Amino acid sequence: MTAENVNSSRLPFEGKRFAVLLGATIILVTTTLPYLTLINILLPVGIFVAGAVALHQTIMRFQVRLPYSEAFALGSITGMLGGILSVVVSFLLIRFINYTPGMESFLFVIDWMLGVAKGKPELQDQMQALVEAKKLVLAPAELTFTDLLMNMVVFGAFYSLIAGLGGSSAVLRLKRKARRG
Repeated sequence: MTAENVNSSRLPFEGKRFAVLLGATIILVTTTLPYLTLINILLPVGIFVAGAVALHQTIMRFQVRLPYSEAFALGSITGMLGGILSVVVSFLLIRFINYTPGMESFLFVIDWMLGVAKGKPELQDQMQALVEAKKLVLAPAELTFTDLLMNMVVFGAFYSLIAGLGGSSAVLRLKRKARRG
């Protein structure tokens, strides 16, 4: 009988690379492309889905069983890289072409809320707050190098947690599917 090393991964390095690059690409797309940012406006659904899709596709492609801990770790690395890439690309877009990713999504939601509140005098205070929020969204953004570094840390950490949960959920879903046959 051979003892199985529980600390080693059955997933080869190329599988890990595949998962991280796929997930980071999905995060980048859902956080920077116009109107796709709506996916993340209230809850970070796009980040969660990125972790889940990346791990699901990796498991299916490389035909390995992953424990929840490894799926969470891989999803977390995916989220960290995706968050850092998203912040860097956003910084470059703001800096060089004066485009703030997600701006049109916020404007869409604000305009929708203003439309719902129109003609309702009891919502005047909220409408005024929405008009002020719209002005802030439309104002030109200026970011410093320090802002870039701080955002990389904050978004990387936040996306890491969410994508890690997405990766673990992919393993849970696949294990349930395998039990059902």
